[in-house]
Amino acid sequence: MPGVSKILCLPGYLQSGATLARKASGLRKTLTKQLNMELDFLSPCHPIPSRHELEFQLGPTDEEADKVWDRLVAGGNNCRWYDHLAPGQDTGLEESIEFVVDHIRNNGPYDGIIGFSQGAAMAIMITNSLRRLLPQHPDFKISMFVSGFCLVVPRDGNFSRENVERLHELTDVAEYAAQVELAPNAKQYYEVADRDHFDTEVVLVYGDNDSVVPPIRSKHVSMLYPEEKVHVFSHEGAHLVPNQKAFVKPVAELFSRRLTGKL
Repeated sequence: MPGVSKILCLPGYLQSGATLARKASGLRKTLTKQLNMELDFLSPCHPIPSRHELEFQLGPTDEEADKVWDRLVAGGNNCRWYDHLAPGQDTGLEESIEFVVDHIRNNGPYDGIIGFSQGAAMAIMITNSLRRLLPQHPDFKISMFVSGFCLVVPRDGNFSRENVERLHELTDVAEYAAQVELAPNAKQYYEVADRDHFDTEVVLVYGDNDSVVPPIRSKHVSMLYPEEKVHVFSHEGAHLVPNQKAFVKPVAELFSRRLTGKL
């Protein structure tokens, strides 16, 4: 539809596009019904064939875990963008990058992108490397990363669980950045080709009580971009997309101002 801003939305791990649309209903309804934007929810392209591939338990017993898994499969949520095996080892990442770029090529252009969790990690890489991967597509006008993070490795080479947990407990972004570096397998996707002419407004959202993606990881994303392009919104919740009006309103205003020139 001419004149309608299109936003690509990437869900997280164990989440389909339909599930993200439902869980982000507050933001979705505001952007689509009030601002007349079109949101395109794209499910991850790698199916997870068995719950035994997960690194965590879905229930206290096998029987309960099977029931949870069956519900995930029934809802099309048994999928991921990549399988993080170890720092610097992310099986399926390149295929997913290609999958998203192909979708943009065939269904775009898109004015912006929204990602949640693992989908936000993907959205960061797509945002930063879009000019190189799809030269004919203009830069996004706005990119929103909810519980986003960069794929990094410890600079000291200490990949122990204890050291990684220590890094995640840090609160100072500069201190965290000094102790990690972009993972070699993903670094090419994070590098902004021309920072001086980077014209994407970046919206970073994180939960103060997020134990899945610790806040320091989301804050670290800001260091990829010119400071004046970054807008940070924290909330008191955990690993989720906030739907309260008090949160949605200023975020929607950013989208409206950037995409329509109106408040």
